[in-house]
Amino acid sequence: MERTLMAMAHAFPRCAEAATLSGACDALVTELSECGLLPSVYFLVDGRLRCQAARGYFQVVDGFTPGHGVIGSVAATGRAVVIPDVSVHPDYIAAMPGVAGEACVPLRVSGELVGAVNVEWTTTPPADVEPLLVAAAEQLGAAIATLGGLPPVPLAQRLARISVELTALNDSAAIIARAVAGAVEISGRTSAALSRCDPDGRWSVVHSRGPLAGPLAEWSDDDHRVIAAWGAPGTSSHFPGGEDVPADYKFLLRAGVKSIAVQPLVLSGRLVGLLTTADTRPTVHDPTVGAAVELLAAQTAASLGVASAITELSERAVRDPLTRLRNAGAFSDDLRRLTNRRDTACLLIDVDHFKAVNDTYGHLVGDQLLCDLAERLTANLRSDDVLYRIGGDEFAAILVNASPAEARNVAQRLVDGARRVRTTVSIGVAMFDAAGSEHAHSSADEALYRAKAAGRDRYLAAER
Repeated sequence: MERTLMAMAHAFPRCAEAATLSGACDALVTELSECGLLPSVYFLVDGRLRCQAARGYFQVVDGFTPGHGVIGSVAATGRAVVIPDVSVHPDYIAAMPGVAGEACVPLRVSGELVGAVNVEWTTTPPADVEPLLVAAAEQLGAAIATLGGLPPVPLAQRLARISVELTALNDSAAIIARAVAGAVEISGRTSAALSRCDPDGRWSVVHSRGPLAGPLAEWSDDDHRVIAAWGAPGTSSHFPGGEDVPADYKFLLRAGVKSIAVQPLVLSGRLVGLLTTADTRPTVHDPTVGAAVELLAAQTAASLGVASAITELSERAVRDPLTRLRNAGAFSDDLRRLTNRRDTACLLIDVDHFKAVNDTYGHLVGDQLLCDLAERLTANLRSDDVLYRIGGDEFAAILVNASPAEARNVAQRLVDGARRVRTTVSIGVAMFDAAGSEHAHSSADEALYRAKAAGRDRYLAAER
């Protein structure tokens, strides 16, 4: 049955009469396909475009994000697109061979952008394809509204998406921020916070969001200890509101909290944090939602554990295990990074007669001397200067934002400081110049050997 596009422009009866959402989408693509078009309908579902119905394709493109491809561009901008020749369009994604053109319009329900209606063709482009698609999208949007709107994204799907995002992060701050945002999304409460215990054993909120972000962040260590006791066995606690609050829990009311749920973050059997969701309204406890937030808390704890391990390994890679100073590799990297800085000094430091200490008193005494010296040298640097251990008895320092006079003053303080741990050092000093950091390094090395030759227990600056 042939039907002209103009005849179809205001008539999609099967779509209008459909009893289900999937039926409406299927009816619309059927009616569009009868015009010789290759139609498809996409919904925005949890941040991705999902194909709901299509006709004439042996495959469909699915699961892409707004901004990707022609359909994604329409979903991102809300503007219709007509492409007479897809072969020259940079955003075109081919779903089948032989396509000549494409048109796409946004799909809205009650004014909200929820997806797109798309058609392709293999011959000459229809002259009135855009008005047809606009009418089709309007009819489908009206049908969706009549049927009660788009269904919510399943809780399990949202949890899975957030968990995948958490596993992709290796920065603790980013993990915490994503977990707090995810807790608001999953729980349905307006606010959330993540609390941790510092090395001194004091609890505090490290990140919060929502209308109660400020009051939650103001909870004291004592308040947190009350909450932490709820989750000490590794269980969740829920305060749905509407009941009398015990005296010990009055801090909830002071914060304006009318309902709250607390999930412990447990790693290797140890409580490492608390994930709190809260609202200014009483909320009925939903065990399904509670279980989902518990899983989110477990994933958050695991992700934080991985991030901590990565950080520790990264630190080990750049730290000297004895003195905990940055090591030779870090020194070389920092030299390269700062090579174009003219206000930077390189200091090379050798412990005088260190071999004799090891030979006379043993390596344990020698190691302790190196640790004491590292502490003393660090104390005599400026706040932004960095000290490195680059060899057995060899140290180095990089001084940024330093004049030649400041570099010499620091070097003298290091010589004086070494004497206070019953040893002496020889130091070579060189400023970075147009020749770069490698030249400064070699110049400091030459000055160091001149200082040793001159009697040790001193610094010398590089000769210009």
